[in-house]
Amino acid sequence: MFGTSGIRKVFKNYGGTEAHFTPEMALKLGLAIGSYINGGVAIIGKDIRIAALPIEHALIAGLISTGCKVKTVGIVTTPTLAMSCKILNGDCGIMITASHNTPEYIGVKLWNPSGLGFSAEQEETIEDIYNKEKFNKTDWRGIGSATPVYDLNEFHVNDILEKIKIPRDNHLHLIVDPGNGSSCDILPIILNKYNIKYMTINAQMDGSFPGRLSEPNKENLNQLSKFVKISDVQDIGIALDGDADRVIFIAEDGKLVDPIRLLALCAKDILTENGGIPEKDRKIATPINSSSLLERLLEPLGYEVIRTEVGDIKVATALKEKGGILGGETSGTYIWPKYHYGPDSLLTIAYVLEMLNRKGKPLRELLKEIPDFPFVRESFQLKEDIPFTREVNEKTITEMNNLFQNLGKDHVKINKLDGVRFDYQEGWVMVRRSGTSPKLRISVESTIDIPHAEEMLKLTQKRMEKLGLIKEY
Repeated sequence: MFGTSGIRKVFKNYGGTEAHFTPEMALKLGLAIGSYINGGVAIIGKDIRIAALPIEHALIAGLISTGCKVKTVGIVTTPTLAMSCKILNGDCGIMITASHNTPEYIGVKLWNPSGLGFSAEQEETIEDIYNKEKFNKTDWRGIGSATPVYDLNEFHVNDILEKIKIPRDNHLHLIVDPGNGSSCDILPIILNKYNIKYMTINAQMDGSFPGRLSEPNKENLNQLSKFVKISDVQDIGIALDGDADRVIFIAEDGKLVDPIRLLALCAKDILTENGGIPEKDRKIATPINSSSLLERLLEPLGYEVIRTEVGDIKVATALKEKGGILGGETSGTYIWPKYHYGPDSLLTIAYVLEMLNRKGKPLRELLKEIPDFPFVRESFQLKEDIPFTREVNEKTITEMNNLFQNLGKDHVKINKLDGVRFDYQEGWVMVRRSGTSPKLRISVESTIDIPHAEEMLKLTQKRMEKLGLIKEY
């Protein structure tokens, strides 16, 4: 039921299959979550997706039927919901969202009071309650309550303004693309508070995403890139996905900034500002599928790079267990454990803008000090929506080993932390099933050039087609 990032499925209002999310399932899920927190307080937020409303009402019905007190916060960003549990004394945060997926998807992501997403063990417990229908039993006297909470955005805005100071006489110029998502309200408020000059596109909330598809990738941000490039002032671009847990920056030349390069830039900046950080805290966390530039740049500075499975919850959990000052993923999620353990694009935007203003240099200029290893990634539709078991991974390893042998590449190192990653002298290749949709992700990093990375991706694609995992293109 749960994937890498909570539950995420196509909405239907009838029937019930594993591949879809229905109101009936949401009602049972509410009963299961309510039984898990045993009549506690649940905070519910939602993004702008059209299917969010019926899912919200079904969840509320289930939660209050087990005696829970529900606080509804309306349309908010995922970062806002994640940091709200502590403010509102919640035992559980529930965000109704499908993040960057296309409009037909809807889902649910669960949060602990610390801002840390629910662990796999917590999700398994809820799924067990769900499947066995071990719900708390109440009669009419034990029904809980549902109360609206207004202006939660104000708490988040004030929290960011208190933590990150940007002078009002700054000379920053931005072009902002919220992607018709739930950040359409809160992001302009933050920028106005800082007195930053900006223009917007796709800045009206609309769950059908008429401006562009929700995922902030190169293809979907083509229009924003062009606007930034032709701007007659030193603008940078900022784009978010539907629930604003992801953010992508576009430099003054119109080129998308690799999130891992930005992660490295921020980590290096933290080290050199405010007297640096203690050696014991010099740790950052990132998944196995992100660039090795982090080790190349940050380890000589005394950082430890902690590698995790893919998913912001995995990154946040590693930071909580092992310590550290920053975490991030290739998708554009950033986690700042000093503040809370949820991915927070809004806090990231404020930090990057403060850094740009303080240093007085264009973003593209600051990035010159960060290595840029050629990297490509592509997603392929699976022939069947199957989990990647140990058996599938072993078949993948056998097929890829044959490929490396044919290419004359020796000393291939295999990592099975999440999917399978193959490190060789000129870079690495990773094959992994998506945790949020029925797709296979192939990632390649090269120490040579982009053509080499693209060739390795094509060769890997052919091997996966040969295994019958993906459709032939």
